[in-house]
Amino acid sequence: MGDDNFAPRLCTIRKWPDFAGYGFNLHAERGRAGQYIGKVDDDSPAQAAGMKEGDRIVEVNGTNIGNENHSQVVTRIKSAGETVTMLLVDAETDRYFKEKKTVVSSDMPEVVRLETPPRDGQENERGNNKQGLKHLPL
Repeated sequence: MGDDNFAPRLCTIRKWPDFAGYGFNLHAERGRAGQYIGKVDDDSPAQAAGMKEGDRIVEVNGTNIGNENHSQVVTRIKSAGETVTMLLVDAETDRYFKEKKTVVSSDMPEVVRLETPPRDGQENERGNNKQGLKHLPL
Protein backbone atom coordinates (compact mmCIF):
# COMPACT_ATOMS: atom_id res chain seq x y z
CA MET A 1 0.00 0.00 0.00
CA GLY A 2 1.13 3.57 -0.65
CA ASP A 3 1.56 6.19 2.03
CA ASP A 4 -1.69 7.87 0.96
CA ASN A 5 -3.67 4.92 2.33
CA PHE A 6 -2.55 5.82 5.86
CA ALA A 7 -3.90 9.24 6.68
CA PRO A 8 -4.34 10.60 10.20
CA ARG A 9 -7.66 12.47 10.53
CA LEU A 10 -7.95 15.91 12.09
CA CYS A 11 -11.59 15.93 13.17
CA THR A 12 -13.28 19.12 14.29
CA ILE A 13 -16.34 18.09 16.28
CA ARG A 14 -18.96 20.75 16.86
CA LYS A 15 -21.84 20.23 19.28
CA TRP A 16 -25.31 20.50 17.80
CA PRO A 17 -28.11 22.33 19.62
CA ASP A 18 -30.38 19.26 19.40
CA PHE A 19 -27.80 16.67 20.53
CA ALA A 20 -26.38 16.21 24.04
CA GLY A 21 -22.57 16.36 23.93
CA TYR A 22 -20.24 15.33 21.13
CA GLY A 23 -21.53 11.77 20.86
CA PHE A 24 -18.57 9.57 21.77
CA ASN A 25 -16.96 7.88 24.76
CA LEU A 26 -13.29 7.95 25.67
CA HIS A 27 -11.74 4.56 26.33
CA ALA A 28 -8.50 3.53 28.01
CA GLU A 29 -7.25 0.04 28.87
CA ARG A 30 -4.86 -0.97 31.60
CA GLY A 31 -1.54 -2.00 30.12
CA ARG A 32 -2.26 -0.36 26.77
CA ALA A 33 -0.75 3.07 26.21
CA GLY A 34 -2.95 5.82 24.82
CA GLN A 35 -6.49 7.11 24.86
CA TYR A 36 -8.97 5.63 22.42
CA ILE A 37 -12.43 6.37 21.09
CA GLY A 38 -14.95 3.95 22.52
CA LYS A 39 -18.53 3.98 21.30
CA VAL A 40 -19.46 6.61 18.72
CA ASP A 41 -23.18 7.40 18.82
CA ASP A 42 -25.16 7.02 15.60
CA ASP A 43 -26.14 10.32 13.97
CA SER A 44 -23.90 12.26 16.37
CA PRO A 45 -21.60 15.24 15.76
CA ALA A 46 -18.63 12.88 16.36
CA GLN A 47 -19.81 10.40 13.72
CA ALA A 48 -20.50 13.23 11.26
CA ALA A 49 -16.92 14.48 11.75
CA GLY A 50 -15.42 11.10 10.81
CA MET A 51 -14.65 9.74 14.29
CA LYS A 52 -14.60 5.93 14.54
CA GLU A 53 -14.62 3.44 17.38
CA GLY A 54 -11.10 2.27 18.13
CA ASP A 55 -9.36 5.42 16.89
CA ARG A 56 -6.37 6.49 18.99
CA ILE A 57 -6.31 10.14 20.02
CA VAL A 58 -2.98 11.79 19.18
CA GLU A 59 -3.80 15.46 19.79
CA VAL A 60 -6.59 17.51 21.35
CA ASN A 61 -6.78 21.10 20.10
CA GLY A 62 -3.22 20.94 18.81
CA THR A 63 -1.68 19.47 21.98
CA ASN A 64 -0.15 16.00 21.88
CA ILE A 65 -1.80 13.98 24.68
CA GLY A 66 0.58 11.00 24.55
CA ASN A 67 1.78 11.57 28.12
CA GLU A 68 -1.60 12.50 29.61
CA ASN A 69 -3.79 10.16 31.62
CA HIS A 70 -7.48 9.46 31.04
CA SER A 71 -8.68 12.13 33.45
CA GLN A 72 -6.44 14.80 31.91
CA VAL A 73 -7.69 14.03 28.40
CA VAL A 74 -11.33 14.08 29.52
CA THR A 75 -10.76 17.47 31.16
CA ARG A 76 -9.02 18.80 28.03
CA ILE A 77 -11.92 17.71 25.79
CA LYS A 78 -14.62 19.04 28.13
CA SER A 79 -12.86 22.39 28.55
CA ALA A 80 -12.95 22.90 24.77
CA GLY A 81 -16.56 24.11 24.93
CA GLU A 82 -18.77 23.77 21.86
CA THR A 83 -16.03 22.66 19.43
CA VAL A 84 -13.03 20.37 19.86
CA THR A 85 -10.42 19.34 17.31
CA MET A 86 -8.79 15.93 17.66
CA LEU A 87 -6.07 14.25 15.63
CA LEU A 88 -7.03 10.58 15.31
CA VAL A 89 -5.46 7.47 13.81
CA ASP A 90 -7.11 4.13 13.18
CA ALA A 91 -5.25 0.95 14.13
CA GLU A 92 -3.71 0.39 10.69
CA THR A 93 -2.52 4.00 10.35
CA ASP A 94 -1.14 3.92 13.89
CA ARG A 95 0.80 0.71 13.17
CA TYR A 96 2.10 2.07 9.85
CA PHE A 97 3.59 5.25 11.36
CA LYS A 98 4.98 3.38 14.39
CA GLU A 99 6.76 0.95 12.05
CA LYS A 100 8.23 3.93 10.16
CA LYS A 101 9.19 5.46 13.54
CA THR A 102 7.31 8.60 12.51
CA VAL A 103 5.62 10.80 15.11
CA VAL A 104 2.11 11.65 13.94
CA SER A 105 1.19 15.33 14.16
CA SER A 106 -1.46 17.62 12.76
CA ASP A 107 1.04 19.47 10.56
CA MET A 108 1.82 16.37 8.46
CA PRO A 109 0.90 16.76 4.77
CA GLU A 110 -1.05 13.48 4.73
CA VAL A 111 -3.52 14.61 7.41
CA VAL A 112 -7.15 14.62 6.24
CA ARG A 113 -9.24 17.42 7.76
CA LEU A 114 -12.88 16.70 8.57
CA GLU A 115 -15.54 18.56 10.51
CA THR A 116 -19.05 18.19 11.84
CA PRO A 117 -21.41 19.93 9.44
CA PRO A 118 -23.42 22.75 11.00
CA ARG A 119 -27.05 22.15 11.88
CA ASP A 120 -30.09 24.33 12.53
CA GLY A 121 -28.63 27.57 11.24
CA GLN A 122 -25.15 27.10 12.72
CA GLU A 123 -22.19 28.26 10.67
CA ASN A 124 -18.80 26.63 10.55
CA GLU A 125 -15.49 28.49 10.81
CA ARG A 126 -15.56 29.13 7.06
CA GLY A 127 -19.06 30.66 7.19
CA ASN A 128 -20.57 27.72 5.35
CA ASN A 129 -23.86 26.37 6.66
CA LYS A 130 -24.48 23.61 4.12
CA GLN A 131 -25.15 20.08 5.31
CA GLY A 132 -22.72 17.22 4.68
CA LEU A 133 -19.28 16.00 5.62
CA LYS A 134 -16.57 18.53 4.89
CA HIS A 135 -13.00 17.90 3.80
CA LEU A 136 -11.25 21.11 4.72
CA PRO A 137 -8.48 22.36 2.46
CA LEU A 138 -5.02 22.76 3.97
